Amino acid sequence: MPNTLPQVPRVTLGRSGVRSTKLALGSANWIGRVGDDAYTALLREAFRLGIRHVDTAPSYAQGWFAARLREADPPDDLLIVTKVGRYTRAGGGIEIDVDPQRAVRAVHANLDELGLDRLPVVMLHDARPDHWARIMAPNGTLAALHRLRAEGLVGAIGTAVGNGDFAAMAAESGEFDIIGSYHHYTLLNREARRRIHPHARRHNLGVINIAPFGGNILATGPVARARYSYREASPEVVAAVRRLQRAAAAHGLDLPTAALAFSLACPDVDVSLTGPTTIEELRANVAALEVARTFDAFDDLVSPVEHPNHWY
Repeated sequence: MPNTLPQVPRVTLGRSGVRSTKLALGSANWIGRVGDDAYTALLREAFRLGIRHVDTAPSYAQGWFAARLREADPPDDLLIVTKVGRYTRAGGGIEIDVDPQRAVRAVHANLDELGLDRLPVVMLHDARPDHWARIMAPNGTLAALHRLRAEGLVGAIGTAVGNGDFAAMAAESGEFDIIGSYHHYTLLNREARRRIHPHARRHNLGVINIAPFGGNILATGPVARARYSYREASPEVVAAVRRLQRAAAAHGLDLPTAALAFSLACPDVDVSLTGPTTIEELRANVAALEVARTFDAFDDLVSPVEHPNHWY
């Protein structure tokens, strides 16, 4: 890794006008894996390196995240992105609920938990095509979020989804300001290039590529019980990743750097969002910005066969 890390570029998320940075920090993978002090130190280092975008959600132990964020002395220009629609059940487990009134309650709860007067970006979390009618109804979830925006409580409205069909529908509709989706633009799967990015650019939407490591095999490599899209990877995916690892090494790159640089280099991706668990991983992510700027052989690295994420 170079001694001097590149600057993290500032970006604008399409028509929303929301200012961010090309790298963003996700909190989901840190919960339960990094202690309080180490997490606070990680945040401080991210801010020192120039990252100005953090991502959280009600189902990511958001109260814990907010406490660590306060301890890290966040900069005034930090963009805090949160979500509605995916919640932790009182008895444990996760539920997806796009009820409009619950979304309103969640926005108010997010404001309280994060200590904000306004949520600059609210993402609809893990919605599926069967939710579309309720979301888009005249008195549906999107209309409820628009009312909150008119009240000054919400800024841009976006998606953060693993379902590729929903992400494509949302992008094509032009009804959301920002399209965030995961595992649709990676070295293993480039469906976003066909199904999401063209519509997003046509409507001038912001694009956030969440989890470019594919959750998480492109970060770990083909280790025992490696996970793809947060499930144990199939033998076919493991074999593909072995090939990718060899191809990256032939160009002098490790697999995680190649995977992140691929996302960072895409002109249709505004923000690449990762969840490092150590300061070393964080610095390696920032170093990938220079690889994205200078490397010109990504076609040699991507899997010739796409591996869909099979999200619900």
